[in-house]
Amino acid sequence: MSENVLKKCLSENRIAYGTFCALKDPAIIEILGYAGYDFAVIDLEHSALDLTTMEHFIRAAQIANITSVVRTPQNDYATILRAVEAGADAVMFPHLITREQAEKIVDIAKYPPIGHRGIDGSTRIAKYGNTPMNEHMQKQNERVLVIGMIEDAEAVENIDELVTVEGLDLLFIGAADLSVSYELPHQVTHPTVRAAIRTVFEKANRAGIKVGIPGFDADQAREVADLGASFITSPAVDTYHLTQSLKSHLNRIKTANNR
Repeated sequence: MSENVLKKCLSENRIAYGTFCALKDPAIIEILGYAGYDFAVIDLEHSALDLTTMEHFIRAAQIANITSVVRTPQNDYATILRAVEAGADAVMFPHLITREQAEKIVDIAKYPPIGHRGIDGSTRIAKYGNTPMNEHMQKQNERVLVIGMIEDAEAVENIDELVTVEGLDLLFIGAADLSVSYELPHQVTHPTVRAAIRTVFEKANRAGIKVGIPGFDADQAREVADLGASFITSPAVDTYHLTQSLKSHLNRIKTANNR
């Protein structure tokens, strides 16, 4: 099993870089790993990716030595177990708002004594029955990261409670959804939204929980790093990056040929 690169970066106080993946070919994950990215978020919330494809993505991540993070559909607790049993290095839960939600996520993703994850030694991550159960459980609790997404004003209000949940390893700020929750759609630099983001960074970092956030370009990545970001998605998502790269390339060609 390859190392959890994201976890290693964070333990060494290095910023980790990744992106969200919605395209349906596992080669995307391999390309990211070979390009030097630290993690890839396999997006089951805003894409048509299914669980079989997710498992192939996880395999690709292991080949290319990049951390696999599975973002589950909203309020879909069942997918958490299926993701970690397939071998995901981390699970990311969207729209985390309450302490009760956080405790339930941890309960599903982690084995005792941290949680109450269901026992099955025949899964892919347990090498289909070839890893002793005690060893498997210990390794999984050490390896798997649980990430909660802060995307709502109510979550910001509850941040003091959220950061005290044992087993909630990291937070990730969904700045776009957060802006909508403050009735400021897509105004992620608005003072109100920026104040909320700073609150999350300050309180989470004070509690020893590291925080990630998107950074669409070099300037934004530098800005969020200055705010205290420990892991950054840049570009935010593979589909958007491909679209913008192709459009830019085509425009340059047309300009060069003047037609």
